[in-house]
Amino acid sequence: MAAIRDRIMVITDLLLGAAYSDQNLRGQEEDTVRKLLRELLDGEELPKEVDDRIKTFPAGTFDMKQAATDFTADPPIKKRKLLELVAAIHDADEELDLDEDAYLRDLAKALGMDEDEYKDLALHVEVEELRGSFEELREPEGG
Repeated sequence: MAAIRDRIMVITDLLLGAAYSDQNLRGQEEDTVRKLLRELLDGEELPKEVDDRIKTFPAGTFDMKQAATDFTADPPIKKRKLLELVAAIHDADEELDLDEDAYLRDLAKALGMDEDEYKDLALHVEVEELRGSFEELREPEGG
């Protein structure tokens, strides 16, 4: 519990970074951030500094890679748990969003994780398959 309390602000920032990754904080995303943070604090009310951070988060200047350095020495299971929290934020708005997926992948890379450790949390888009489909659409009928 002490470790969570010591890191609550950086966890808050990383979750808010996830919520703002598509340039738009939706109400259900903010509610999910608050809910997850309360769960991390064993159901306690959010400390004032956390609540203030949620209200004043500097989305335009937030440095996710810098914030992630607090977790780079953690074991893989803790890094995975952090990514699961981020994935829960992305699931809150019930929309597939490539910017949100890119945030999750960038965070995983910043944490030094292998793709096998998080690929089930990320969108799976076969770029080469899509490229082939686009090429087919470009070709005129009968040509």
